Amino acid sequence: MLARAETTVGSALTLFGQSRGLNRACGLVGYPNVGKSSLFNALVGSTVAQAENFPFCTIEPNVVKVGVPDPRLHSLAELCSSQRVVPGQLEVRDIAGLIKGASAGAGMGNAFLSQIRGVQVIFHVVRCFSDQQVVHIEDPVNIDPVKEYESILEELTIADLEYASKRLPALRKKASNSSEVAKMLPVYESLLQCLEAGRAARHAMPADVSLSDDFVSQLITAKPVVVLANVGAEDAAQGNGYSARLAERVAAESKDAAANSFIVVSAQLEAEVAALDDQDFRREYLESYGLDTDSPRALTRVLAESQQLLRLISYLTVGEQEARAWFVQSGSKANEAAGAIHSDFTKNFEQAEIWSYDDLVKHGSKAACRKAGVVKQKGKDYEVQDGDVIEFRIRNARS
Repeated sequence: MLARAETTVGSALTLFGQSRGLNRACGLVGYPNVGKSSLFNALVGSTVAQAENFPFCTIEPNVVKVGVPDPRLHSLAELCSSQRVVPGQLEVRDIAGLIKGASAGAGMGNAFLSQIRGVQVIFHVVRCFSDQQVVHIEDPVNIDPVKEYESILEELTIADLEYASKRLPALRKKASNSSEVAKMLPVYESLLQCLEAGRAARHAMPADVSLSDDFVSQLITAKPVVVLANVGAEDAAQGNGYSARLAERVAAESKDAAANSFIVVSAQLEAEVAALDDQDFRREYLESYGLDTDSPRALTRVLAESQQLLRLISYLTVGEQEARAWFVQSGSKANEAAGAIHSDFTKNFEQAEIWSYDDLVKHGSKAACRKAGVVKQKGKDYEVQDGDVIEFRIRNARS
């Protein structure tokens, strides 16, 4: 029996299945009152997070699943008359502001640092606007984004050094009885040496070492980072002098640590736009600030960048009920990809029927693709490609 993802499993269960196998959490990190909660609200298109004008407004992290826009889904939905579109999901966490001394516990730093360890990608938000009406932990007018960026990076590096220094002695002893630990020990030692030199762990991270490694996963500065320069609405299109200085600083670091990327964003503008329902008015509003409405918005770019840093691709399913994107790790085999829908699908996998997105758009339907002979039948060892449109044949699947 051919099990179609959109009819076989209920929505709540499929979302749970999608998030169960991987940590796809992205955390908003930075000083208090730099715009983290406003960006969070813009990402979710609502006012879930408090965004008040005082330090440490956020104590417990706000957490939400955010859909990553994929225009292919809308094309497929139109093609197959699907009732709804369900994009792939990433988890975003709004983590409370850090301050200088956080690694020593200042400003509830220890609790907040532990929350950062639980994410896989960091959104480092840096204030790049001067406004006396918006409080700042140091000076709301004489903003120094490079100093702010470096202060947070220093605190995270110190926290990692403390963790690594405590953990390495036990790993050195364990290496004598564990070939796996012995193999990784030189990597761990080089990461510790990097931290001792005052540099982020990502500078010493070999490309082939998994971020899910038990030791590496606890190093905050080993995680990939998207630096978000938060500017005022009037600077959303071109940035400003503050963001230019920050971009130069981030670029200098990224020469040695390719896991960094940089995006200019206006939390104020993005939050305001997210609250607008009228699409025409939204377009006019963006254009009034000099933004090209035919290009992806800043937050769309942030989510797309996060997907890339998480090394996720998406395959698609489509039917009358829904057109949906499913995130899986790059390099996943067909039976592993089926497990994104339901864990039982991996062990009960029989076959995958695969259309390319381009073929479906070209021929106009799944049936027409079959008639044209462009549909592939693949087994469990097939490596799923981004944009594959798949139906799985599952043993004992309920109709």
